[in-house]
Amino acid sequence: MADVDTARMLADARELAFPRASGTPGNRRACLLVADKLRQAGLDVAAEEFSYDLGPALRALRTVLIVAGSLVGGAGLLALRAPAAALVCLVAGSLIGGVLLAWAPGVERLYAARGPTITWNVVGRKTCAHPRAMLILLAHYDSKSQNLSLPLRLGATIVAIVGTGATTLLVALAVAGAPFGPAALPAASGSLAALALFGLATLSSGNASPGGVDNAGSVALLCELARRLPALLPDDVELVFLSPGAEEDHMIGAMRFLDAHRAELAAQPVQALNFDGAGAPGHPVILASYGLWHPFAPALARAARASAQRLGLRPRSIWLPPAIGIDAIPFHHRGVPCLTLSSGSLGRATLAVHSERDVAEHLDGATLEVVARWALDIAASVA
Repeated sequence: MADVDTARMLADARELAFPRASGTPGNRRACLLVADKLRQAGLDVAAEEFSYDLGPALRALRTVLIVAGSLVGGAGLLALRAPAAALVCLVAGSLIGGVLLAWAPGVERLYAARGPTITWNVVGRKTCAHPRAMLILLAHYDSKSQNLSLPLRLGATIVAIVGTGATTLLVALAVAGAPFGPAALPAASGSLAALALFGLATLSSGNASPGGVDNAGSVALLCELARRLPALLPDDVELVFLSPGAEEDHMIGAMRFLDAHRAELAAQPVQALNFDGAGAPGHPVILASYGLWHPFAPALARAARASAQRLGLRPRSIWLPPAIGIDAIPFHHRGVPCLTLSSGSLGRATLAVHSERDVAEHLDGATLEVVARWALDIAASVA
């Protein structure tokens, strides 16, 4: 098992743990810091600038949430008096809400235009003359705070999904004339789902989070891999160490990188390992799927589990609920296998994400070291 410098990773994470939302002076400072560390690792480094306007996407998202909530809530209220009309409301609400459960090229067009927010993707390369494959390792460097805590946001998402599903079942029973228990059930389930969706529509972002767990620890791990990995892999494997900007703004940085390098990525086999939340105390984690029926990189996931078995690890496989974004999603939708490694459990470090309490002191050195060694082993096995 390759050595890693845990003390240096923790020091790098502490150095990066300051508010750095896209478009802010802190974001520019973080970009320069990450670029310098990758350069010190001996890589060819570039900071690829891009701009965007998040306004259209935010307005569309809020409209979808409010309209879908109104339709689901209305369906619950109409279930007994006009079950056919309730069913129409639910079908319309589900079609509109489906935008939140899928990611498609049509949705991405909301982010295509240039705009007032400027940031950078930091790209470090170990190139080779005649590569037979490319391995991309990535960890976003931006941070954000939110008015809704992560547990509240996840809870509201789950309530909205369960409430909508329950209302759909009850309305279907009403249409069929079948009994379903207390008459107030459809109105209650529809109202709960509507309130959850309306609550999610109030979500807004700021620049109060130092982003220790999300994602300074992972960026520190990326820099350590940049120091260690080139000497471990064959010379005909091109290595790209990518630290995207604007992950916290709907993964726009990953989209921009993939689009800018489309021809290069299509010319050779490419696989990617993403790191998000690495170093949070707890079990190592594989983010194996997201949304509805979207598995991430099954072959890479098998390699990660085989690696874990070799190292004596017992990682947890996690499903990422709808409306939660990570950089692996745009990779997946462009056909580039990308698996996300993380760590943690439901504790103080995880609950502090996207708040001013997300400090580097929450990172656990032993867990960060485990994920780094695991990543080195996976990279060596797939290269």
